[in-house]
This record gives sequence, structure tokens and C-alpha cells, in this order.
Amino acid sequence: MTTVAIRTYRPSAGSPERSGTPLTVLMLVTTTPAVLAAAMLRPRSQSAAGRRGRA
Repeated sequence: MTTVAIRTYRPSAGSPERSGTPLTVLMLVTTTPAVLAAAMLRPRSQSAAGRRGRA
């Protein structure tokens, strides 16, 4: 009869701590300029352009 050794759980020694930029900050940094650029490059409606030109 063979005996089986039961291993206890222990975290690996090489696991680094989470140090870095959070995912939400990265998402905001990448999407905010794109949204602002799209809003600035968006063509204006005809009614808004007509009102602006008369004033």
C-alpha cells in the first residue's frame, strides 16, 4: 500500500504585487481624447449654422 502526501496550499514565491495603473484610468486616458475629437470634428446641423451666420 502506498501513501499519498497531501500538499497544503501556499502562494507561489514569485507572484509580484499588483503595481501599476488601474484599468479604469487607462480606459479614461484612451477614450476621452477620442470622444472629444469626434465631438469637435462632427459636422453641425444646418439650423445651427444658419443661426450662427445671421448673428
